[in-house]
Order: sequence, then structure tokens, then C-alpha cells
Amino acid sequence: MFKLPELDQTDIQLLKILQNNADFPYKQIAKLLHKSEPVIYDRIRSLRNKGYIQSSVILLNLQKIQQMLTVYVQIKLNEHSAQALNLFQETVTNFDEVMECYHMTGNYDFKLKVVIPDMPAYNNFIRCRLSAVPNLGAVESHFVIAQHKHETAYKLG
Repeated sequence: MFKLPELDQTDIQLLKILQNNADFPYKQIAKLLHKSEPVIYDRIRSLRNKGYIQSSVILLNLQKIQQMLTVYVQIKLNEHSAQALNLFQETVTNFDEVMECYHMTGNYDFKLKVVIPDMPAYNNFIRCRLSAVPNLGAVESHFVIAQHKHETAYKLG
């Protein structure tokens, strides 16, 4: 559980509610937290201004849209200068297929989450896009068979 000593219980409760449903009506939040609607509105605006709330998004159910492959790709670079790391990061984060990009410790330098329609599309991604990135060393792909848990809400104090 994450502790947020600079926030009071009302702010923490607001963040908990909004993490699970960003569309939750202010009127209902006010009722739940025993506050007025204007207070809730001001608190949420303040949390946004302070950077606690980055954005509000809608999470899509990919199973309803189209069956997709999720692949975690581990990448080792040949060179590790700041310039080489930045170039790799800037290049792959512009690929539409790359949903997440992490600079990691361990045997690999980067881990990408790639979401793609099917195996031919993944083959094309690897052969035509990723392999064209300068300084690319080893590439290891891990395909998701089934997703058993996917949390988007952090447990707050």
C-alpha cells in the first residue's frame, strides 16, 4: 500500500474512487464522502494541478474489439551510451504497436509491451520495424497466453 502523507483522507478517498471509475458523478462522490459538490470539484482540480491525477482514460476491452496478441519483448543493445539509449527509446516509443517501454536492469536493457493483431503482423514488426532500429542487439519475445490479472488502480494508504 502506498502512503501519501501530504494528502488528507478526503483526497486519498477521492483518488481511490476515481482510479476505479473516472466517470463517477461528483454528486455521488460528494454523498459518499459527506462533502459538498463544489468541495469535491475543487479537490479534484487541486489534485490535477498538483500532478496526482495525470489524466482520465477509458479502458477498452480488447476481447470485444478484436483478438490481439500481447508480446513482451526484451531487448539488449550493443552500445550503452546515453545517446544510444535515448535514440532507442525515442525510436521505439513512436511505434504504434509499442504500448509500454521500460529501461531495465538485468540481462536486457529494455522491455517493451507490444500489442499486435496476429503473428504475421508481429513478424513484420520484428523484421521491418524493430530490426531497423540502430544499435539493436539481442531480442527475446514472450507471448502472453492468458491474462489472469490486470490492475490499473494503485492501493493507496
